[in-house]
Amino acid sequence: MKYSEESGRGLIANRNIKTGEIILEETAAVWGPKASGACCLQCSLELCELSSFHFCSLCHLHFCSAKCCSLQQSSECAEMQKLSINTDSLESLSKLTLAILVIRCLFLPLTAPQDSIKIRLLQDHMEERKGTKLQKLCQEFLVNYLRDIGLDQKQISNNDIYQVCGILDSNAFESKTFDGVENRAVFPLSAMVNSSCLPNMTHVTRKDRKMVFVASRDIQEGQELFICYTGTRWGNITRRKHLLLTKHFLCRCPRCLDPTECGTFISSIKCPECKRNMVQEAQSDSTECNMPWHCQKCRHKMEHKKVVAIETMIGQMLKLVNKNSTHHLEQVSRKLKRVLTSHHYILLEIYMNLVTLYAKNNEKQERIVELCDILIPVLQKLEGLSKAVAFMLIARIGSQVSICRAGNEELLKSGWLEESLTAFDDAYTLIKSDVQAPESLIEVKISLTNLKEEKDSNKKDFLKLDANSEHLDKDNAYYPPSEENIEKLV
Repeated sequence: MKYSEESGRGLIANRNIKTGEIILEETAAVWGPKASGACCLQCSLELCELSSFHFCSLCHLHFCSAKCCSLQQSSECAEMQKLSINTDSLESLSKLTLAILVIRCLFLPLTAPQDSIKIRLLQDHMEERKGTKLQKLCQEFLVNYLRDIGLDQKQISNNDIYQVCGILDSNAFESKTFDGVENRAVFPLSAMVNSSCLPNMTHVTRKDRKMVFVASRDIQEGQELFICYTGTRWGNITRRKHLLLTKHFLCRCPRCLDPTECGTFISSIKCPECKRNMVQEAQSDSTECNMPWHCQKCRHKMEHKKVVAIETMIGQMLKLVNKNSTHHLEQVSRKLKRVLTSHHYILLEIYMNLVTLYAKNNEKQERIVELCDILIPVLQKLEGLSKAVAFMLIARIGSQVSICRAGNEELLKSGWLEESLTAFDDAYTLIKSDVQAPESLIEVKISLTNLKEEKDSNKKDFLKLDANSEHLDKDNAYYPPSEENIEKLV
């Protein structure tokens, strides 16, 4: 760990690290559901009927089953018994679901003192949050709710609650379970890792709730370790605004300072004059993202507010699109390509959605390969060998296996199989233990191995046949008669 004036505390590599190496594993100090409805407070499963919940007979917390209830820590149960928890409606359960992560953090000094000490060392941005909408929301909902259920102000002050909310907003990681249920959790050591929009680490979440950080690029000794606090596939303006609002810093990583975003043009729109890339003029220190845009070829200029208006219009249009319909998504992507560059972040998200839907329905294998060929180079440049890249590699290889099985022998002859085996091994190693690993992962691995064995077997048969043919040719070869033989014949 190292401190710098520019980025504060950070983690530094003390040796050379290869892509794919595990750097850090950590268990969450505290976790809770990220949901707007009533959820199981253990596994985060959302339920719609009050009768579907199982309530602890002692503390009255709600769970989806007796099994989940039995996993609750006894120390937590003991502290929860001191509160007046209402369980007579789904609305009451929803409020507790929203507040449970804050409550667990506030109770950590009693339930897990060591974890409490670690969490209190994390950045809370208390000064920056004073008087903001975030603090007002915290007061109106959380503080008032916690007082209503009996949290004693003499033991836990309003300032304590504000601090915990600041710590959670600044440091909590979001993750999903295998069925897509969202959670928030705090990993104290992992929270020390600083942010870059060109991260050199990716992370996976295991079923035991452990967070595992893996090198997504080669890292040299002395280099700082980075993750991205926001969406790496978001555009420049959206990322910087989000980081400024929620993490209270203006990102100045190499990507944010590059108008082309490392040559990906992920935020660019098409020039109305020549249809080439328009980029926003660089702005390193300004918190106002209002610099004009210009075309890289013809230098045509466009005001920033016009670009914002275009993206806002697109956002409104996407709200009307059926996200589960491949037909609708393909249709809207064709329309958007008239105004957006081919790698624009809005198009990339649509393409990733299409890959997921086509793979789920086991259809249009050629289209999956085509979309992955667009996505993977861009994602690799921005993220390295990340979890998203691994998912796209698996999807592409799975589709190529299906195409081979359908009788496309040219693909096998192209050397694709050998390249795919290496790429699959890298992707498989990264995501095999992730809670969101695709169901088809093992199936693709088996199919790929079978293809390799079949190809090797066919190659051996061919070589054997070729050797036999050579032997036959020698036995039946025609040799021109010598002069001596000709004389005898005459």
